[in-house]
Amino acid sequence: MMIRLYRTLAVLIVALLALGIASAEGDEESVPYVQASGFNAPVLEGWADLSTDEIAQFHLAEAEATIRTALAAGADPPAAARSHLADWLGSEIGEPAYSDKVNLADGTWHSLVFDIDAATTASVMARQDDANVVLISFVETSPDARTIMLTLAQADDALDNATPEIGLALDRMAGLELDQLDEAGIVDLPSGEWQVYERDGLSAMGMVFGNDSYVALQDGAPADLARLADAWNRTLLGFFITPDNSLYLALGLIATFGILGLLILSYFWRSRSIQRDLAMLNALAAEED
Repeated sequence: MMIRLYRTLAVLIVALLALGIASAEGDEESVPYVQASGFNAPVLEGWADLSTDEIAQFHLAEAEATIRTALAAGADPPAAARSHLADWLGSEIGEPAYSDKVNLADGTWHSLVFDIDAATTASVMARQDDANVVLISFVETSPDARTIMLTLAQADDALDNATPEIGLALDRMAGLELDQLDEAGIVDLPSGEWQVYERDGLSAMGMVFGNDSYVALQDGAPADLARLADAWNRTLLGFFITPDNSLYLALGLIATFGILGLLILSYFWRSRSIQRDLAMLNALAAEED
């Protein structure tokens, strides 16, 4: 009886371990994410992965562009963004050239743009999360181009295109009207369908997701805006805070070992019951003799 009990327990434990390993392996194969301390960010294929335990960072050398996701302590998202950029880039960070708020599905974000020097521009999305500030930064250091990423609430959420927000971004960041650019059609990227407007040396792109428009502007020569905008938006929309599942883990372990404990008690109870029945049968047999 005890041998059967141990064998059953061994089978249950092996089954639980196998399920856990299979689940972990499945996650690793299907989710191309960098798992940093406190958050997860999508892996950008074709970009150099410079991530650490604390940040998710990808660099595209030919575009002189970097996308970086990090958490910073603080209660003021714009101030945390400036401090983080200063520590990262080793440069004094002035007031933003653009600053506004936008409500996304996971909270209120600050959309910020900093013109750091003649070659460097930083676009940052910053959001408060408990005692930390989430910072998702796009920094380009090309002296030949000024590239900007903005997120704007749609003025009319009935529209399925980002034309008004592209016009607003052009006005605020380049001092231009939308009709000064030519409509270049739609480009289909992994992050979605983007409307494109162009003129010599200037490109503007925009896509709609939910009730918000995501706009990318590039003034200069490289002409790699589509690739940069796609990577930026996949990072911004794919990022998520790592949930604290410790309570659920504890409850799961309690339930698992509770069930195992009940099973063990059940085996002992059944064993004692069988022993009593066997003793009774032996006694009856002795009386008959």
